[in-house]
Amino acid sequence: MRVKLSEKYKTEREDICNKLLSIIELDSNNSFLLDVLDNDVEKQTAILNMKDEIQKYFACSGIASFKPGFDCKRPYLSVVRGILRNQGYTFISSDAEYRTPEGLKRTVRYVIFRNN
Repeated sequence: MRVKLSEKYKTEREDICNKLLSIIELDSNNSFLLDVLDNDVEKQTAILNMKDEIQKYFACSGIASFKPGFDCKRPYLSVVRGILRNQGYTFISSDAEYRTPEGLKRTVRYVIFRNN
């Protein structure tokens, strides 16, 4: 019988999760603002550059940004959410507002925590 990727590559999968979490830079509440990720092209590129590595250790058929010909508005967010959920993390989204020099800005705040 074939060994599942989740059993075969436990440490590699955790390393990828830790890399993703370090790229998105969670704050003290284990959260990040979608607007910050949307405006940081370096973070987006870093996440998307991990796709080849991710495919080695994860079954990616359920993640929209890995489907050929599938148009995804935020492929970097799809990768982060898909991989972290696969590893037992939970995402809670809520509306958020923050001040910028231009005024008040609305976005989504994602809180991430690990299920035990």
